[in-house]
Amino acid sequence: MERQKLLERIRKLYAMAQEAESSPHEAEIALRRCQSLMQRFGVTEADLETPEFSSIKVGKGYRSTPAYVSVLGASVGLLHDCLCVDSGHIEFRGFSVDADVAPLTYQYLFDAMERSLKLRKTTGDVGPGRSASFDYRVGYAISVMRRCQLIDEERRGKARVDSTSNPSEAVAEDHALVVRKLELVRKACSGDLARTRPRKVRYRDGDAHRAGTTDGDHVSLDQQLESAQRERIGEA
Repeated sequence: MERQKLLERIRKLYAMAQEAESSPHEAEIALRRCQSLMQRFGVTEADLETPEFSSIKVGKGYRSTPAYVSVLGASVGLLHDCLCVDSGHIEFRGFSVDADVAPLTYQYLFDAMERSLKLRKTTGDVGPGRSASFDYRVGYAISVMRRCQLIDEERRGKARVDSTSNPSEAVAEDHALVVRKLELVRKACSGDLARTRPRKVRYRDGDAHRAGTTDGDHVSLDQQLESAQRERIGEA
């Protein structure tokens, strides 16, 4: 696993060095770091020939994807710097090291949501019927999304602060990689996607929705965050 993370980091540095949009200074830093790591750890060009990006589907297929599934998937995409695509399935596209982990996080959150809903129904906090269950799931998913948005904003903000306060080559390099990582993913993985308007999520602001919001506020993200952070570009 440590070897795999090292290879992913070198691949990302190499990709950044080749990007036409990179500044000459950024490209030079990335290439120099890439060559240094290859020499230090005995990595050859053949070791880097594994596909850099991947696409992984998770869960069952839907004729029409429920709103809470889309929201939950988008939340996981934020945590792992992946595109979440509705292709009948929830599909994560991104750097292979991230796309491999994202489905595990999604399944964890989905299963936790279903367990919490079952408990709420047992205690009578959520009434019977599909409508109440839907409202609960939407509340849960939106709550998780808000938390993931805050985490993402904090992480990117910290990268900017670190780069400003300690503008060494290594820190500047890591900052550039963090900020531009999703840009690289979008460029590489969204070529076949049509532009669509965001779907408006409709629900009743009732007891079931509020119960879902409460449970989404408290579901643990610690394990998922630790996994995401271990796979970040700058931590190989």
